[in-house]
Amino acid sequence: MRYPPTVRNLPFLLLALTACRVEFGPPGGGAPVAVDAGAEPTGEVWIYTSMYQSVIDQVDPQIREAFPGVEPRWYQAGSEKVAQRVEAEWDAGGSKACLLMTSDPFWYAAITEKGQLQPHFAPNVLQIDRGMVDPDGHWATARVSLLVLGAHEDVAEDQRPQALTDLTDHRFDGRVSIGDPLSSGTMFTLLSFLTTDQGWPFVEQLREQGLVSAGGNSSVLTRIETREREIGVLLLENLLKAAEKDTPAKPIYPTDGAIAVPGPIALTTDCPNPNAARAVYDFLLSDPGQQAMVDGNMYAGLPHLPPPTGAKPLSEIALRPWSTAFREDVARRKGDIKERFAELVSGGK
Repeated sequence: MRYPPTVRNLPFLLLALTACRVEFGPPGGGAPVAVDAGAEPTGEVWIYTSMYQSVIDQVDPQIREAFPGVEPRWYQAGSEKVAQRVEAEWDAGGSKACLLMTSDPFWYAAITEKGQLQPHFAPNVLQIDRGMVDPDGHWATARVSLLVLGAHEDVAEDQRPQALTDLTDHRFDGRVSIGDPLSSGTMFTLLSFLTTDQGWPFVEQLREQGLVSAGGNSSVLTRIETREREIGVLLLENLLKAAEKDTPAKPIYPTDGAIAVPGPIALTTDCPNPNAARAVYDFLLSDPGQQAMVDGNMYAGLPHLPPPTGAKPLSEIALRPWSTAFREDVARRKGDIKERFAELVSGGK
């Protein structure tokens, strides 16, 4: 995966952060938070995440073993619900959330701008592709999900779509579904790419041809398996997990580019236990923490780890490119994009 190089001063910042005592201040001002890097991490750390429970179940005991004094606590929900919850808590005066791990990179751009994240550079961050970290250290990619096409095995291979742009072919009228971009972070990413690369007329045509847009990735998978909608766009990790149970849903890597969705990890500015939170952050970007992501059928942020079982390496897949400009532009227009899609779904244009 190749992205424009955006980090030029990162090695120097890492060196600066290796001192035994570091002070971080909120980007918008206020008193800095002093952290003793040599102190033993202890206490409760709340992690708000959209990771599947199976991944949490694997990584939680590993964190506890690495840091016996730390009590990881989890709030698990879809990316949009996590964002709604933590922002509501911030609006109410403060949140117990220390680490955020969801799959909506546009949200991280927005809350960085608002000063809700504090910088942290994990020891392994230099190994991550430069396009998948914030140049000022406000977030780094801990996992990569991949949006691909899926089709029921009874659809002949020469009758399956091979590219995302094939979906408007009238052969697929009434046969295609996606999740709801208004409630799913990954589906909002899909909508953002489609409206940027193909334009709104493409999405409008899909809707006119009977596109179903509801639920999340698991709902798309179920519709494929039951042939309610035998073709869909969904996360590869859902298809890989379902393959363990001999699903009839088969993945198709789009020839016009699958969409890699960075899953950032970030440390909140008002984290009540920053020393322990940084230790957990570093662990999640270590090889054991990253292997838990691979075992959860996702790609690791660290590029030297293997792909998930049954998946192609990212280097062998055509990918739609990310850029800082695209991420920031969508972050600014997120509300407008959702509003227009909601109008389209309700029958407007």
